[in-house]
Amino acid sequence: MSTRENKKKRKSSLLSGMFLAANLVVLIFLVLGYLAAYIPPDKYWIFAFAGLAFPYMVLVNIVFLTVWLLSRNKYVLFSLAALLLSWSRISGFFQFRGNDAAYIKESSIKVVSYNVRIFDRYQWESDKTSQNAEDLLALTKKLSPDILCLQEYHAGRKGKVKMEDSVFKYTGLRYRHIEYVKLKGQVKPYGIATFSRWPVVSSQTINFKGNTVNFCLINDIVCRGDTMRVFNIHLESIQLSNEDYLYVSDIANQAEDKALFTKNSRKIFFKFRKAFISRASQSREVAERIQNSPYPVIVCGDFNDTPSSYSYHQIAQSLDDSFKESGSGFGQTYAGIFPSFRIDYILHGQEFSSTGFQRTREPYSDHYPVSAVLNLREKEIPE
Repeated sequence: MSTRENKKKRKSSLLSGMFLAANLVVLIFLVLGYLAAYIPPDKYWIFAFAGLAFPYMVLVNIVFLTVWLLSRNKYVLFSLAALLLSWSRISGFFQFRGNDAAYIKESSIKVVSYNVRIFDRYQWESDKTSQNAEDLLALTKKLSPDILCLQEYHAGRKGKVKMEDSVFKYTGLRYRHIEYVKLKGQVKPYGIATFSRWPVVSSQTINFKGNTVNFCLINDIVCRGDTMRVFNIHLESIQLSNEDYLYVSDIANQAEDKALFTKNSRKIFFKFRKAFISRASQSREVAERIQNSPYPVIVCGDFNDTPSSYSYHQIAQSLDDSFKESGSGFGQTYAGIFPSFRIDYILHGQEFSSTGFQRTREPYSDHYPVSAVLNLREKEIPE
């Protein structure tokens, strides 16, 4: 073998080794991201960041898988095994195909969950809603819900616009439970609202410790003789400011100024960490109430966290995810710049089956509404 061939072989071997090392690093982060669902961020918060990076690590691993496959290298088995083992988590972000057509029967329940960003309050005119708020309301009418769970709800301008009447006008949902934020001894005009076609016979609120802005509504609703318990959840948000979003959108230029880059990066990092930690205890509290429910459960809301997160896993552990059951494509529900993930959910107890999960891509809020048709499974009658 010539010297040139030896050099070529060594160079190829070196590149292969570096590629393998990079692949192993990605696989390690993939494992950490998978484990994030089981490790409380209020104990070990670093795993929560790995969980946030999980879908990106999956995509990079697919690139490695493709390269190994094309080169017919045995290392393809590592990437393939990682992909197969994490498939249950991947399905929370993407579904190849689902039961897109809603199977509607007389006993069906159409459920819609929507973070409406306080109905675009800052664009309201003095005595009526803005066009954007009108579009939001018109969209709720188009979705034809039987149960409508709204996060970041706003009551409307006092004496001018009463938003609960507007919701009833557009949707025909007569029954409701609305809770408003209590801050520094004052009741603010924004909060969470659940609207129903059927009577709300019992209402409770879970107030999270140390947080007066985010909470959870619990409503018992009697529908056609059956009682179901509906949870409307808004977990702790990351609370990114306009300045933070500008930094993320212009991060390439920010990186040139190392001091500014470090300062802004640290600020955003600590906001994420605080939110991860807060959502851990919040999700456990909600999960306990779900487990103790005497009635079939429907869970809606803005979790502000992804399907690979601890908070999602806590709440969804005994429930079915309507996106996994009847959705298709990417499940992204957040319409903002960052993070661009599925953070809005419709979950349900095993007493229900879901069809026709939809994410409606309309730009009226920084979230997209999600909807699904739920049907009570037929009860088996013992012989």
